[in-house]
Amino acid sequence: HQTCTQDTRTELLHDIRTWANDTTSTKQVLWIADRAGTGKSTVAKQIVTEWDKSAKPVVPFFFSINAADTMTNAKFCSTLAVKLAEFADFGSFRSTLAEFLRHKLTIETLSFEEQFNQLVFGPLKAINRPVLVVIDALDECDERGRSELLSALLNKFNKTPMTKVMITSRPLVDINDILQ
Repeated sequence: HQTCTQDTRTELLHDIRTWANDTTSTKQVLWIADRAGTGKSTVAKQIVTEWDKSAKPVVPFFFSINAADTMTNAKFCSTLAVKLAEFADFGSFRSTLAEFLRHKLTIETLSFEEQFNQLVFGPLKAINRPVLVVIDALDECDERGRSELLSALLNKFNKTPMTKVMITSRPLVDINDILQ
């Protein structure tokens, strides 16, 4: 994906930046829904690139129907866990994750909810820092997978108020029903 061309999507990018940087807001999820080909992935890439350059913790996950690993939620939790553990000042995240992995190395046998709780949510509770998770093209994940993912996010992330989640997708009914 490419980033936005200069001086394009300025209002949308401003709104996203304002939301993402507002540590007092209780609105943790921002959903950008539009038709295919309207630039949602470009906007997601722009925000990820900006946060990377600013050394802010951002964790992207780009779904795609063109790759087996990214057309389901099977790799979502382990990918987020690895990316979060790579941040230099997330030592407590790494410690919590390592403690879980000492006892359970076969994470692929766990349900999505268990993986989310143990690999992402539990370790995230150990830190008190702003984190932006960017989930692009959620509509390209299978319906059961996106339902599990959204349910886990909505049920747990309110307990980690410093975590924000930006989601892009086409405006599918099942996603809308869960997010509303």
